[in-house]
Amino acid sequence: MTALSISTFSMTKKIGVLAICGLLFLTSCGTIALDATKLQESAQLNDSVGKPYTVLKTFSVNDKAGWALGIIPANKPAGDKHQYFADFLQEQIAEVGGDAVINLRIRTQGNFGDFLIAVGTLGLYVTRTVTISGDVIKYN
Repeated sequence: MTALSISTFSMTKKIGVLAICGLLFLTSCGTIALDATKLQESAQLNDSVGKPYTVLKTFSVNDKAGWALGIIPANKPAGDKHQYFADFLQEQIAEVGGDAVINLRIRTQGNFGDFLIAVGTLGLYVTRTVTISGDVIKYN
């Protein structure tokens, strides 16, 4: 009888540990895809443009991005008014009459609130804070 109790407890403990590990795995998934194929002007991740330019504007935008099941985009960074990420970059360029974006940086970060949302929804909805920044330039 005692051997059965120990065996049952061990199995329950193992299932609990596996469930917690699975939940943590689900809450850590999320992908941001950069699709600049729709961008009419050019975008570069560094400042090696190769010709003289003037920086017209430096931008930095923080936004929340969310995914259902960790992979299906529920809301997009840079606002829901942009169908594509490239539309956001195009808007930054058009605001100041620039030619391109350089020093493009995209950073995703999860905080304790994001963790609580993910755990509270059992990984069905995952959020991250996304920071998009860069410089809009005009060629001389």
